[in-house]
Amino acid sequence: MSYQLDTARATIDERLREARDYRLARALRLKYRAERTSQRARKALTDLSA
Repeated sequence: MSYQLDTARATIDERLREARDYRLARALRLKYRAERTSQRARKALTDLSA
């Protein structure tokens, strides 16, 4: 393979890795936010019924 093709493939691989890492980090943030919201909602319900 040519040097240009190897370089292009390496660049694409790196961008795919970066995109995957970004999606994972975003998913973790969204999961954490959903858990906090759920905890807040449960607390509000228990405060109402108390």
